[in-house]
Amino acid sequence: MHKFWVILKREYAQVVKKKSFIVGIVLTPALMAAFTIVPSMLARVQSSTTERLAVIDQSGLQMGSQLEEALKVYTLPDSDRPYYAIERVFTIDPEDTATFAAVQDSLRRLINSKDLKYFLVIKKDAYLADSNLYLVTNSENFRSIGRFERKLSDIVSSIRLEMSSINLPVDSVLSLTERIDLTVQDAKGESIPFQIKYFGALLFVMLIFGMSIGYGQMVMRSVIEEKNSRIMEVLISSVSPFQLMLGKILGLGAATFTQLVVWYVIGLGIYIMRGTLDIDPSIARIVFDPFIIISFILFMITGYLLFSTLFALVGSIVNSEKEAQNFVAPITLTMIVPVILGIHVVQEPNSTLSVVMSLIPVFTPTMMMMRVIFIAPSLTEYSLFSGIVGEAVLGFILVVLTIIGMTWLTSKIFRVGILMYGKRPTFPEIMKWIRY
Repeated sequence: MHKFWVILKREYAQVVKKKSFIVGIVLTPALMAAFTIVPSMLARVQSSTTERLAVIDQSGLQMGSQLEEALKVYTLPDSDRPYYAIERVFTIDPEDTATFAAVQDSLRRLINSKDLKYFLVIKKDAYLADSNLYLVTNSENFRSIGRFERKLSDIVSSIRLEMSSINLPVDSVLSLTERIDLTVQDAKGESIPFQIKYFGALLFVMLIFGMSIGYGQMVMRSVIEEKNSRIMEVLISSVSPFQLMLGKILGLGAATFTQLVVWYVIGLGIYIMRGTLDIDPSIARIVFDPFIIISFILFMITGYLLFSTLFALVGSIVNSEKEAQNFVAPITLTMIVPVILGIHVVQEPNSTLSVVMSLIPVFTPTMMMMRVIFIAPSLTEYSLFSGIVGEAVLGFILVVLTIIGMTWLTSKIFRVGILMYGKRPTFPEIMKWIRY
């Protein structure tokens, strides 16, 4: 047992004494804060200068002039200056295709030279089909595009109503049919913006993914290097293969746990000072939620143990890192699945697919973490036998049982594989090692 601790301490010291480890402890929380806070801040950023646009109006109904008047309600923040300025409304006959093509080409050049940000084309019978209106721009500013859509919708609705036989003033009908903006609240009666939840979930998942894959591959490289340098033969003469494998996994795991402890202390300090730091309450509800913190620590540790065991197995049966890449790709893919399925999970975290996938051990650390981020902030009560808490506990137990089984299986292969050189073993040969 003493020799096992020697190996564990050696693997731990090799990691924590590196400058990159110290930098990573500080840099990762900084990136975590940046990826959580910056997107929500950028989503609220508005232009500080007037955005210029032009309109080609072929409708014959002066829709361009109406839009120019409608956009005057928008002004720059803390200013009376207009948010949008229509440089010119080009009124062109629908049959004059030559003039239309020439004007459109000149406006495209202005957009490419950044002298114009948008130009809107309103074709004949624009009130009959949306395809008769289109916006040309090199920007994907959803706020401005949404404003154009709303104002154009009002203008088109007005035209349609005037052409109908409804015996009511246009303004009255528009007020009666005005679109509502539905506010979405959680079970606590509060609202967390979708982008904060999504980027928070993505961030926690990528942290688990990065550390599990990163430290897991360190275990694999360590085994391959010692195997190729024949140091492995000396080590095996002093300790059992199982002790060697477990010492490497837990030694690097201790480095992972050290990072978690440091991050917890930093997070605790931020939580205590949250009043003076002016942290967005929506971000605080995710970052400082006790269930999310506990889930992150548990799934980070179990995720590392599960995948590092798999990497140790790969390291024992290959002779070089080049050979190992064929095995690393499938392991990495299993951790990317939650990102691939993320668009479904964030919309329906309690769907059958989301629940089932989050209870498959190789997907649990990342998939369950994504579900926890979206559900936990709205919990009004905690129960170990129901809801997301019960499912997270069940997922954790399944991962632990899988780790125990995987460790037993890996140790059977590891004890033979680390002393095998030359040709990579075939699957039937590996099955024979398990039966030894």
